[in-house]
Amino acid sequence: MSSRRTDARRNREVILRAADEAFAEDVDLVPLSEIARRSGLGRATVYRHFSDRYALGIAVAESKLHLLRELVAECDFIEVLEELFDEQISRRPLVRLFRELPPADQRRYAGQLVSVLAPGLREAQEAGAIRGDVGPDDLALICEMVEGALSSHLPVPGGVESVQRVVEVMLAGLRA
Repeated sequence: MSSRRTDARRNREVILRAADEAFAEDVDLVPLSEIARRSGLGRATVYRHFSDRYALGIAVAESKLHLLRELVAECDFIEVLEELFDEQISRRPLVRLFRELPPADQRRYAGQLVSVLAPGLREAQEAGAIRGDVGPDDLALICEMVEGALSSHLPVPGGVESVQRVVEVMLAGLRA
């Protein structure tokens, strides 16, 4: 493999790490110029890899889906859901970016999430750990419920901690 390709792959990974860190902060928007600054790479290098912030956000989300797929294969399903909701709560700029996508794209990515989670759900149900009346599509609805709580314009006493407590209650309700 050429050193140019190795450098390009390394740069892409540096950019994705910088973006993931930026998406974990409580900001409304993460511009590509900020990712370039954080990664220590030039803006042109970032734009060569990602044409816009949506392309970058999708790449970060795809890496998160890959990690989630590994968790589904290795961990208790409730632990997988805890990780998923922790990501949803802590990566607000990334979630907001996805909410800006056209509805068809949002549905497609929600479908990808459900397809990653479905095998773990079925396995947990067969083991008697999760209620049998929960379907894979219910998981997308639960994510929407969490999102509704996080993005509500109503005052939420206790803020994010209250949402985290409600997530724990929902997860307890999924157990058989």
